[in-house]
Amino acid sequence: MLNKKGQGLSTNTIILLILGIVILIVLILGFTMGWEKIAPFLSRNNVNTIVNSCEAACVTGGTYDFCSAPRDLKSDTEKLTSVTCFFLSEKRTNYGIAKCESITCAPILVDVAEGETLDSKCMGNEGQIIQALINNKLETKECE
Repeated sequence: MLNKKGQGLSTNTIILLILGIVILIVLILGFTMGWEKIAPFLSRNNVNTIVNSCEAACVTGGTYDFCSAPRDLKSDTEKLTSVTCFFLSEKRTNYGIAKCESITCAPILVDVAEGETLDSKCMGNEGQIIQALINNKLETKECE
C-alpha cells in the first residue's frame, strides 16, 4: 500500500484542458459583451445588417426602431455612430436604406457646418426635435 503511485495527467491533457478553458472564456465574453468588443477585426462592414434591420422595422411598423433606435454603421469608407434608419434613409441614401412611407418620424434633420452647433439650428424650430450629424455621430436636440 505504501508503494502505490498516483496516476498523473499527461502534458497533452493539461494543454487541452487550458485551451478548452480559454475558448470557453472567449465564447462567454463574446456572447455577453458583443463580438465587436472582443474581436473588432471580425466585422469590418455591417451595412447589410443595418439595411435589413431598417427594412424589417419599416415592414413591421416599428416606429421606434426606424426613427429612434441608435445604430453604429461601419462601412469600408466611414463609421457613423448613433445614426437612425430615418437619418440614413434621408441623408445617406448611398447605403440603400429606403424611405419608409408608412412611418412618420418626428425629428427634423438639419445640416450643421463645421464650427456650427446644433443650438444654432433651433431658430425657427422651437418645440421640435432636431438632429444633425456632427463628427460622424448623430446628435439630437430638443429646441425650446
